[in-house]
Amino acid sequence: MAEMLMYCIALVSLRGNERADELAKEASSLPQAAAPVDVRSLTKAVGRAASKAWRDRWPDSFFRRIMRDRFPTPVLNETREDAVNVHQLRAGHWGLSTSYLHRIGRHPTPTCQQCEDLKCPAALCLVCREEADTPEHVLLHCPCLAGMRLRLFGNIHPDATRLRDGGAVAALARGFLRYREPAGYGRP
Repeated sequence: MAEMLMYCIALVSLRGNERADELAKEASSLPQAAAPVDVRSLTKAVGRAASKAWRDRWPDSFFRRIMRDRFPTPVLNETREDAVNVHQLRAGHWGLSTSYLHRIGRHPTPTCQQCEDLKCPAALCLVCREEADTPEHVLLHCPCLAGMRLRLFGNIHPDATRLRDGGAVAALARGFLRYREPAGYGRP
């Protein structure tokens, strides 16, 4: 049995459109023969659905705005610790950030047990004390990393899209931690 698909433009102003709508509705209720699907088409459809689901679940963060709909580059040739730091920075949940730890109640102070205020003294960067040590601050604004940003990017204020590279993020995170330790803060 041969099957035929007809395309009808659904415009109200066309003569006979109501009849075409009736016929289309009637045809859609007829039994349909199973159409074979090739593996390649199925694999691509599943991949697209998985990519969309991943992007929809990616937390709204500094890195999501940088990456837009791109996948982050893999973190290659880095230690496991560096890879973890990169992924946590990308998600905005860096376990070595005092502002993040304070926000989730893991870095209380006598004056503030927990809050989401980035201007709270408990959330300030332990190295420069200028602003909260958010991923954006650590990677783009902290004065202690100006020299490293200059070496990596040729500019102390690089375009945020340069942070799409996991290796650059890992290097900046390592540099930040090196500055924290001599200041007597080490790891929280």
